[in-house]
Amino acid sequence: MIERLRNVTSAAEKLCISQPALSRTLNQMEEGMGARLFTRSTRRVELSQAGMALLPIARRLVGEYYDSFSNLDKQLIGQTGRIVLAGLPSVIVALIPGALQRLASISPGIEVKVLGMPEQSVIAAVRDGSADFGIVTQPAAADWFEFHQMINDEYVLVCPLNHPVARKKQVDWSILSQYPFIGLTSASSVRPLIERVFVSLNLKIDIRYEADHLSLVGAMVASGLGLTVLPKLALALINCSELVSIHLGDPVVERVIGTILRTDLALSPAARRLDSALADEISDKYHPNALYPQS
Repeated sequence: MIERLRNVTSAAEKLCISQPALSRTLNQMEEGMGARLFTRSTRRVELSQAGMALLPIARRLVGEYYDSFSNLDKQLIGQTGRIVLAGLPSVIVALIPGALQRLASISPGIEVKVLGMPEQSVIAAVRDGSADFGIVTQPAAADWFEFHQMINDEYVLVCPLNHPVARKKQVDWSILSQYPFIGLTSASSVRPLIERVFVSLNLKIDIRYEADHLSLVGAMVASGLGLTVLPKLALALINCSELVSIHLGDPVVERVIGTILRTDLALSPAARRLDSALADEISDKYHPNALYPQS
C-alpha cells in the first residue's frame, strides 16, 4: 500500500490504522532485514533497491495468504474437501454413483474415495478413522458409533429366465426346498439372514453351490445350476440380462441399510453434503422404502 500511494499517512488511512502504527511496522521490517525498504522525502516515499527486490515476494505471500483463506472458506462451507466412504459393495454400487452425481452438481471441488469392503472391515475403517463414515447393515448397538437408517432392502428370489417359476410375481420361501440352492459363502453379510429364515421355517435346503462373489453367483444361476436369494440392491453387481427377480413372501424379509459414524467426531462439511446427497438419492429412487431421517 505504501509503494502504491507513495505516502505513509495515506497508506495508513487506507489500511484503517494510525500513521505511527504503520511507521513502527515498517521500521521493524527494515530492522529485521537490515536494509532500508523505502527512501523518504518530505512529500513522498520511494522503494529502495532492497524494497524493489522484496516487492514481488511480498505480493506472492499476500496472494497465497488470501488464497489459503479462500480455500479454507470453501472447505468450511462444503465446496471443497476430501471424503473417504466405506461400504458394502452390494450397496455402494447401487447407491453411490447417483449420490456422487448429485454431489458434483453442487460441490464439484469435493474429492471422494469410495471403498467397497466386507461389513466388519467397513466398521473397522470407521472406528480407526480411515473412513469418514460407512454404509452397512444395522449392527448391534455400541457406544462409539451412531447408526442412521436409510433404506430397507428386500430379499428376492433370483432365477433364470426360462425357469418354471420365472413368470410368477410372488413365491414363498418354501419353493427353495424344491430346487438346488446357490449361496454366497458365510463370510458375506447376505448369508446369515437367509440361513436364519431357513431355520425359522424349518426348510431343508440343498445348498449345492457356494461362491464368494455376487457376480459369480449370478452367472451360476443364469447357467441353470440352481436358484438364489439376494437383496434387491445387490442385483446391481450381477448381469441380470438372463435372470428374473421375484418377490418373496411368507415372510417378507428385508435388511436394514444405513450409515455408521463415530459419535466423537463430527462429519466435515463436505462429508455432510455427500450424506445429504445420498439421502436424496434414496428418497427419489427408492420411495416409499426410504427411511433416512431428513434434517
